[in-house]
Parts: sequence; structure tokens; C-alpha cells
Amino acid sequence: MRRYDPRWVIVTLANLLLWWLACLTNHYIANLAVHLYLGGLFVAYGALRLDARSGLLATVLTALLVDAVEPVPFGTSLFLFTLVHVTVLYGRHRFPREGAVFAVVVALLANLFLIIALSFLLVGANPRPGTAWLRIFADLLFSQLVIALITPWFIALQDRAMEFAEIHPETGRHVAR
Repeated sequence: MRRYDPRWVIVTLANLLLWWLACLTNHYIANLAVHLYLGGLFVAYGALRLDARSGLLATVLTALLVDAVEPVPFGTSLFLFTLVHVTVLYGRHRFPREGAVFAVVVALLANLFLIIALSFLLVGANPRPGTAWLRIFADLLFSQLVIALITPWFIALQDRAMEFAEIHPETGRHVAR
């Protein structure tokens, strides 16, 4: 094993790239009154493929980056992402982790939980909370559709980044090409 383990850096940088793409998408679809939220996808790879320490470090760092720019109380994303990560980590040995299909399911369920939790935590701040639920439902449907479509690409991107760095995602050992 290497003296320095860069797996958490690779996953965090990939999450940062996805975050940037999601922000660009939200900018361009703002006139449609829909918001894209990909929080479940930020947690999926680290919780499914990395060891507990590297995955949690990548998830926590990503959550802090999300907290820094999202209009939520600081620490909200940190708490929710960590909760989802630990939950997936607890049960991941019971399921196949290698395939993209299970990663899609995990990302969809994690995103569903995150959107529902954020909605219940923050809907009271809306001036008209009763009408906010339709908007939240539309955002949820749109976000889930996008996650179902891009999760295989994002998982493959992170796998290729690990291959490029010649690191096995689960063990952290050097892999010769």
C-alpha cells in the first residue's frame, strides 16, 4: 500500500466536477423553474467502492463544499451526507457493489432521502409552505430522472480516474497497467 492514499482526493475532485456541471445546468434551466439536486450521487461512489476511511473523508469534504455555497444552515449537508454514507456503508456488504445498476439504485434512494430531509428541514422558511410542495415534487422528479441517466457515466468516470492513477478503489493498492 502506498504511504499516501489519494483515493479520497480523486473522488472529491470528481464530485467537484459534477457539482460544477450541476450548477451550470441549474443556471441554464433557471427559467424553467426547476432545480437539479444531485446530493445522492455525491455519496454513492465513496460509500460503495472505497474503504470506510477514504470514502467518509471524500463524503465529508464534498459535504463541506456543498454547505459552503448552498443556501442551507452550515452543517446541514455535512450531517445528511454523512448519515447517508454511514447507512450505505453499513449495508453495502449485502449487495453487489461493482455494477452500475446497484449504484443507480443507491444514488436514487440516497437522493430521495436527502431531498425529503432537506424539504422538511427548510420548507418552513418558505413564505408559502403549502405551495412549495409542488415545486419540491417537480424538482425531485427531475433530479431523479437526471440521476438515473448520468449515474453510470459518473461511476465510470470515477473508475477511470482510479485506473489512471493506477489505484484499486477498494484496497488502495497500486495496480499495474
